[in-house]
Amino acid sequence: MKKFLWADHFLQDLRYGFRILAKTPGFTLLAVVSLGLGIMATTAMYSVIHGVVLNPFPYRDVDTLMSVKVWDPGGRGWRTYYSTDQFLEIEARNSIFEGVIASTISDVLWTGDGEPRRLRGNHVTTNTFQILGVPPLLGRSVARDDGAPDAPAVCVLGYRFWQRQFGGDPNVLGRELRLNDVRRTVVGIMPPRFMWRGADVYIPVVFQRGKAVEGVRYVHLLGRLKPGVTEARAEADLRPIIEELKRREPSEFPDRWRVGLLSLKETFPSGIREILWILFGAVGLLLLIACANVSNLLLSRSASRQREIAVRAALGAGRGRIVRQLLTESLLIALAGAVLGVALAHAGLRAIIAMVPPGTIPDESEVVINLPVLLFSVGVSALTALLFGLAPALYACTRDLVQPLKEAAGASVGGGARRTILRDGLVVAEVALSLVLLAGAGLMIRTLFVQLAVDFGFQPGRLLTMRIPLPEQHYPDALRRNAFFQELLPRIAAVPGVMSAGLNTWMHPLGNWRLPVEMAGSAEKDTRPVIMHQVNAEYPRALGIQLLHGRMFTDQEVVRAERVAVVNQMFVKRHNPDRDPIGRLLRLPRLQEPPFRLPDPSFQIVGVVKDVINAGDQVEPEVYLPYTVTGRADYLIVLAQGDPAAVARAVRAQVYTLDPNQPVTNVKTLERVLDEEVFSYARFKMVLFSVFAGLGLALAVIGLHGLISHTVAQQTQEIGLRMALGAGSGDIFRMVAGKGARLLMIGIVIGLTGSFAATRVMAAEIAVSQLDPVSFAAVSLLLFAVGLAACFWPARRAARLDPMRALREE
Repeated sequence: MKKFLWADHFLQDLRYGFRILAKTPGFTLLAVVSLGLGIMATTAMYSVIHGVVLNPFPYRDVDTLMSVKVWDPGGRGWRTYYSTDQFLEIEARNSIFEGVIASTISDVLWTGDGEPRRLRGNHVTTNTFQILGVPPLLGRSVARDDGAPDAPAVCVLGYRFWQRQFGGDPNVLGRELRLNDVRRTVVGIMPPRFMWRGADVYIPVVFQRGKAVEGVRYVHLLGRLKPGVTEARAEADLRPIIEELKRREPSEFPDRWRVGLLSLKETFPSGIREILWILFGAVGLLLLIACANVSNLLLSRSASRQREIAVRAALGAGRGRIVRQLLTESLLIALAGAVLGVALAHAGLRAIIAMVPPGTIPDESEVVINLPVLLFSVGVSALTALLFGLAPALYACTRDLVQPLKEAAGASVGGGARRTILRDGLVVAEVALSLVLLAGAGLMIRTLFVQLAVDFGFQPGRLLTMRIPLPEQHYPDALRRNAFFQELLPRIAAVPGVMSAGLNTWMHPLGNWRLPVEMAGSAEKDTRPVIMHQVNAEYPRALGIQLLHGRMFTDQEVVRAERVAVVNQMFVKRHNPDRDPIGRLLRLPRLQEPPFRLPDPSFQIVGVVKDVINAGDQVEPEVYLPYTVTGRADYLIVLAQGDPAAVARAVRAQVYTLDPNQPVTNVKTLERVLDEEVFSYARFKMVLFSVFAGLGLALAVIGLHGLISHTVAQQTQEIGLRMALGAGSGDIFRMVAGKGARLLMIGIVIGLTGSFAATRVMAAEIAVSQLDPVSFAAVSLLLFAVGLAACFWPARRAARLDPMRALREE
């Protein structure tokens, strides 16, 4: 019976709460919108966290999928790739995995259906789909029988490629595609979230010891861990295997090494995980600001409801019953805010995902408003109802509930010192939290401007970049690849509008291959990696890289693959600080190893060029070699005089003249490449922080404006009395605005203290000092100025009061 009575009381509270909120639409709208903005940001960021960090992959028992990592304790980074023979050794000898798969990403040439296209191919072992545990959307996946010597050639398509290229046509099953000159039958389509290594097409492959597979040199190893395997047991199991591999191929592994496991979730860049958690903390602060704002609104309204509460108490309602009624109203506000917040989050998620820099989150990530996100939003709503509703509800019931009935009819009910202190404290908290958000946004804005101001030493808008990936089926060795580019480059240089054409294995300022270097005849063995560019003689000229000393290698030296090198100033500073580097020999021992196998990896330094940005926004030691030494260069950089788009069409035409089946990909200006690869990450952080900080600032200013307006309304008679006793309009204006200024200054001081602590976690995400005085001064002044502006209208209204009318106010 008591349960039914409780439910009946709850329904009564709900009905009464609806009526009360409907009678004050302005208050209700402001409270719901304030809370909705906080819940919107929190829900949106949790959706991203859930889809990218907590549940990024659709594979079965994803926490048991592990790579074997080998690393040098004194170095940086690790490796999870192995030669095919090394993979077979680990697969055969380990006792910790239920199954092991291998895959390798490579360019796949699709011909025979119009213009040749480069696809992102994934050569996978035949057990891959079984280990990952995701069934196909249509048809079947690769099976073990597909690896038999007499099995027909098959392939499986990725969902996005299927949609993009075939419009989702199910009749593509059974169709033959000519991939790398092999006709393969499409046997399956994978579901949308199956994006294993971001491939367009999956091709089965079988490895045998000592036998090379065309297009496959190294493979990424992944295994499904057996139940109960610990890190210590895994290391004990893998160590003798790696020791044996190290004994057979000493150059393949570092001298000092360790082996362990790396979970699949750890394989994507950790930087995005860290910034997402930082942003999640930022929206938590925004939600607290929203709660403080709504709590202040409830405290303001409690003054006008004291008689109503007193009547209910006089009719027998206990304090607990009244608190429950007030909390029910808070819950209704929270639920309405949750509905609004989830709707806004759903609309805003697309914008957030569109800003995420390419390559920073797993391709399999699905960021949506799903059941876990909805449950999180409901939980946040319930928590916020307690956060913003409990203090006003308890305060409303702490004083003598019947006292208002004893006051003269129509008399004004005062706010009380405790309520004033509580409301002032909430506004100070809003200001302080808002400043923390603004400080974070200020540091991100400064970081973006610092990056945009970097002088790269060339004009990226005039540089056209593109990739010409030569398939191994047509160009199996360095000799043929070199011959292709030796014929192509003069043709491109002759195209109208082309001022210079360079070739490289990658491009400035995004880094390149990193190899350890040794200086012949040097007593000090500094083998730290340097950036290695493999270029033609025109490459420095195309980018405007200035020659300072010596000479650039000649076209004839490039054709003959002479062992000559050009280095930058930073290289000289590290390796030849006291000697003329011209004529000295440098060695790149890694080039003796597969797949290069140079008999002698020594190069004579013939020139020194000026430092340019070559690693994001840094300058690192670098070496320029003739591209013909390894034949691996395939990025073309063209300095255009006219329209880059017109030049791109002409360059494509020259490529197709030499080889009609050769695709040209990634055609972009270097300006666009920089925007996507360098600036997009800083812009992503800056925009989100600025949006959250802007919302926090708006809520804090609304709270301050509401407090000052309510103060003026509550102190109308006092203001009238002061004016009657001789206070002027200016005195009243300064009194009212002064209160707002004092609250702002207290909040800013507290906020600065909190910001100094909070921004420590952002040190790795910013390019300025975490205590950057410019950022902190700017956001403090902004907050103070906007806050004072919010106080202006209430102060002006108070200064214009008629003293006689004010004294008659009830």
